[in-house]
Amino acid sequence: MAEWCTNQLEITGKSVCIDVMQQWVCGEEAPRYRQAVLQSLRLFLAGCAGILKPTKPQTYAPYPALVRGTAAPTAQHLAFEQWLLLLQNNVPLNTDNIKRIDNLYRQSGLSLMSWDKVPEVARDVIAHLLIRQYTDWFGMVGWSDTLDIGACWDRLEVYPQAAQPCDMLMIMSTQLATEINGNSTLLKEISTTAQFYEELYGLEWPFGHHVRWERRNVSSLTVRFDSPWAPPSAELMGELSAMFDCEIRHWYSEASGQFKGYDCYDQGEH
Repeated sequence: MAEWCTNQLEITGKSVCIDVMQQWVCGEEAPRYRQAVLQSLRLFLAGCAGILKPTKPQTYAPYPALVRGTAAPTAQHLAFEQWLLLLQNNVPLNTDNIKRIDNLYRQSGLSLMSWDKVPEVARDVIAHLLIRQYTDWFGMVGWSDTLDIGACWDRLEVYPQAAQPCDMLMIMSTQLATEINGNSTLLKEISTTAQFYEELYGLEWPFGHHVRWERRNVSSLTVRFDSPWAPPSAELMGELSAMFDCEIRHWYSEASGQFKGYDCYDQGEH
């Protein structure tokens, strides 16, 4: 069970920037990176099942079974080939790459492929991976020994419309292959999400817990939230102040009082 670290942010800046930051604090914006992850999971499963293939000989060392030969250069297979290159480079899920993945996903035709249209010969491969990776890709909610595989496949087409409060993956980009790997050993030599999140955000679960906020005037915002074991990284806090063009004064303390501190960030400067 986590030992909670209490964080208090005193934020000052332009009212229009504080307005947008408040939306982030409350989780009101759709997490587009999550859409890119779900689209990429379908592309990954389609590759493993042989539904989509590159048009030229390729390999993917972290998971060789992703590439099942080659195919004719149709729009669908070319889209998969280009997505495979993004995966090989473990690209950050920033705005440009999110748009690129969305375009490739639409081109691949998978957005139109409900479970009843998945070829029978592909279903066993997809089912094996969905069962193996369920908790990494969907979380613990809904897990059972008798998963509805068709419902899992169709669920990859349902994109969240709201983020977690203080979702730090919206501030600093996570990486494509890392998100597919989750906390498993599915992809060789690829960081787990826990490893990557700890290194980049300073937290294994990079969003705010028990978030409270107060807006005393148009140009200031007070935010309080808990984080497991430690505060968010200085790199994350600096990026937060740069993104919203504001000053952030950050107090943090662990429950026992043995670990506490203060930092200030102004438009990205620490």
